[in-house]
Amino acid sequence: MNPNEYQLLDFGDHQKIESFSGTVVQRETPSAIGSLREFAGQISVRFRLGRKSGSWTGQPPANWQVSIDELIFELRTTPTGQIGVFPEQSHNWTWLSNLSLPFADLKAINLFGYTGGTTLALAKLGAQVTHVDAAKSVVNWARKNADLNGLTSAPIRWIVEDAMTFVEREIRRGNKYDIVIADPPSFGRGPSGETWKIQKCFPDLLQRLRELTLGDPKLILVSCHTPEFDTQSLSQLVSKHFQIQRNKLEAFDLTLESTSGKQLPSGTCCRWARP
Repeated sequence: MNPNEYQLLDFGDHQKIESFSGTVVQRETPSAIGSLREFAGQISVRFRLGRKSGSWTGQPPANWQVSIDELIFELRTTPTGQIGVFPEQSHNWTWLSNLSLPFADLKAINLFGYTGGTTLALAKLGAQVTHVDAAKSVVNWARKNADLNGLTSAPIRWIVEDAMTFVEREIRRGNKYDIVIADPPSFGRGPSGETWKIQKCFPDLLQRLRELTLGDPKLILVSCHTPEFDTQSLSQLVSKHFQIQRNKLEAFDLTLESTSGKQLPSGTCCRWARP
């Protein structure tokens, strides 16, 4: 990552302080333990959680953008405390770019695609990508990011749909994918009121995704940010449902490194690519 674009300045006291293109952001983060340095006067925007919702103070710049791992993202403050990019996923974008797969011949599905980071990384490599998210506003945001990255005409199919509903429909249609990507939330709702609870729904989704590859995936990339899913439990699920030996899977903690070298836990990841 370009340090002039993104930096994790410090974390602690369940807070993290980051710089996005020079705009310093402070947000609450449960995994940020330890003590936090004082950044008085440097914070541009701050998010605080209330009993029922959160709120922002401060004003971000107009046309706020950041470049991470050669991908450009439009940034905005949202009611959930997110701003439009998960920098820890850049580890996976670099990994994808270093693979020797024939991406131009492959079809990928990216579930819970958010603002499109992994979709854009795959599209730059030439893959045909189906980007799925339940929120229309987020899919429109991802399309804007595609425009910013010169990928307006890339073979990306934008879908506003509940993930499980869409996958089951694709199976019935007989559609096949070579690459499966998923970064599910702990809890969520689809556009028609569908309820997603990761402990209950995730195993079923993985099994459906194996069906969608006809049992012959070329690449699997699954991540989550739920404490109940550590590297062992996540790799067990992927191994079971895709029938891949666990020692062939790469499972690890997603982290962000602060400017002082501290590691902030930022989720769990399991990935595999056909040799």
